[in-house]
Amino acid sequence: MRDEGFLCVVEVARSDLFVEVFHELDIGETAAICYAVEHNADLVLLDEQDGRRVARRHDLDVTGVIGVLLRGAKTDRLDLEQELDSLCEAGFWISDDLYARVLSEANE
Repeated sequence: MRDEGFLCVVEVARSDLFVEVFHELDIGETAAICYAVEHNADLVLLDEQDGRRVARRHDLDVTGVIGVLLRGAKTDRLDLEQELDSLCEAGFWISDDLYARVLSEANE
């Protein structure tokens, strides 16, 4: 699934919203939120708590990378445990409790 080419890079205008949000967040989170607002996105992918807070302030629904993986696992499109392990190996921190809860939820 990772290699199917379903992602694309877009440019985000440096609007008033961009300037406002950039005072609170890094450029990547700012761009994601601005793009989501400008395009009425159904969902925005953010893992950092501050980014999620700002996104919700702008009425955006938010999930993180683990939420995306969980959705994929529920449709049998990926091996959740393998993907979680790959994240950990790449330096993404996941608590033992969250790891166990996500695997349990995927099996429900």
